[in-house]
Amino acid sequence: MAEQYGFYVDTSRCIKCWACVVACKQWHEIDAGTVSRRNVTETVEGTFPDVKRKFESLSCMHCENPLCMANCPQGAISKREEDGAVVVDDELCIGCKTCISACPYGAPSYDEETSTTFKCDGCYDRRQRGELPACVAACPGANIALDEMDALQSTYEADIVSDEKSGTRPNFVITVDANLAEEPDDLVVEARTA
Repeated sequence: MAEQYGFYVDTSRCIKCWACVVACKQWHEIDAGTVSRRNVTETVEGTFPDVKRKFESLSCMHCENPLCMANCPQGAISKREEDGAVVVDDELCIGCKTCISACPYGAPSYDEETSTTFKCDGCYDRRQRGELPACVAACPGANIALDEMDALQSTYEADIVSDEKSGTRPNFVITVDANLAEEPDDLVVEARTA
């Protein structure tokens, strides 16, 4: 396999403008108001008048050991050889939602219209044409990047590089807002289960 790709996210500068989510939905022709491949979560800490709001734009972590793939009964999820992206084959997916419950990051979403699941694929079609992924191109603060993990780690000053706790070995590099009391991946799980 070629070098593993992953996402860089700077949570210290995200302003929750939703440009990444909207661009992703537009590119993948996902209706407004429905589930998406990228989500922005909000963390609120403190009490009035000392309240802090912070935001994180997260999607699939394209894990080294993806639980969604390991638990898919149809073999509809695989890791792409070219970049290590974890992708769903719409032709094989039966919409059982097993991948959704297996993913510790809540990355897969269910499409009611097609009765299948879908998730971020790193905008492979765009990258093949030399374009940036839709979310990366749309972010006005340049807070998101997709690249080879080695390149991300050498380019960005990061607080978290991947995560060993989950056992999935997700591929991400994050600059965390110092005001957050918990790591972003913990917050995503809490937000999905709350």
